[in-house]
Amino acid sequence: MNIKQKTSQNSILTYFLIIVGFVGIRALSALGLLSFLGEYVSYVFTIVVQIGLLFCLSVFMFSGLQKQKIKTTFKFYGYKKISPKALVITIALGVIVFFLNIFVAGFFDTILEALGYNFRQSEPLTSYPVYLLFVNIIFTAVLPAICEETAHRGLLLKGQSGLGQKQALIISSLLFGLLHLNIEQFFYATIIGFFLGYISIICDSIYPAMIIHFMNNALSVYSGFASFHKLTFAKILSLPYTFIQNNFFLGFLFIILLVILLIMSGYYLMKKLFMETAGKNMANVQMELYKELAKNDYINDIEQSKAELEGKKNVETKVNLQEIFIDKNIKLGLMTDLDRQLLSNKTQNKPSKIAIAIMVASFILTVGITIFTFVWGVI
Repeated sequence: MNIKQKTSQNSILTYFLIIVGFVGIRALSALGLLSFLGEYVSYVFTIVVQIGLLFCLSVFMFSGLQKQKIKTTFKFYGYKKISPKALVITIALGVIVFFLNIFVAGFFDTILEALGYNFRQSEPLTSYPVYLLFVNIIFTAVLPAICEETAHRGLLLKGQSGLGQKQALIISSLLFGLLHLNIEQFFYATIIGFFLGYISIICDSIYPAMIIHFMNNALSVYSGFASFHKLTFAKILSLPYTFIQNNFFLGFLFIILLVILLIMSGYYLMKKLFMETAGKNMANVQMELYKELAKNDYINDIEQSKAELEGKKNVETKVNLQEIFIDKNIKLGLMTDLDRQLLSNKTQNKPSKIAIAIMVASFILTVGITIFTFVWGVI
């Protein structure tokens, strides 16, 4: 088994255990076996799933299977710092994603409703104090942004990268949507997962995906708070719906133009983010590469001069540009030894039979439960 097959197998095995653990806890909750926790059941559930399964298993189990240090795993997952400018751009992207997600979710909700699906109705809140807003942001935005991204844009996206970036992106996006284990969130979660995976790839860092994930969830939590207290933010969110109710044609046209504007703004910010992250990293590596080539040229000139003085034939100095490029990436902290092995390994990149079996089992389990939630909602 080559390094690509081993990494892919260890990655999907770790993720499968996350799925099994998550499904098991959901089953216990559905059967009422966690009712002894009372009003704290949802918080305990979140802590166990997010920190215990999605984060700890993703980091510690994968590191153990790979027989590598925890620090190496974090670097491999893309825990690479970004500049303050990139941080600001990413926050702005998170706001755009939040608004786009409203329209995407609304579109798929309309389709599900047309198919006869009945959405679950949550009990109305009798009060929503400010402290609860911050608690919900921590449990609904902070923890998922860190833990879910570590599992999907780290463990899965990077772990399956030996199969090809496109394949890894599709696998991690689909499983991100399916892990929500309900038809209501599957569609828009998969789309967001694809976008976050793409951002992680072009930026060569997991932090932008975490920030966008956080902003989307945090604004969603705040919109609920604003709606309860009838704040201005909630009124702004309701404007398109109010407009379309009063004038369907103009309202529909307004929404289309707004979506186009958001997409164009998002595309512009993505280009800026790429130049601020991967673009700068590439420039640094190129500068180091030029220095290395200049040094080799200098050494080559000295060797040629020696050869001429000694009456020997010209001596050719061979330079392996790929090895120098990889070496500089590692020294600058932009690549790990595992990245190097996955990049340099030219052997067959098909996953092992065990990895394929585990991946199929992961999809069967999550797809089965997601379909069941749809059928249950229709019945």
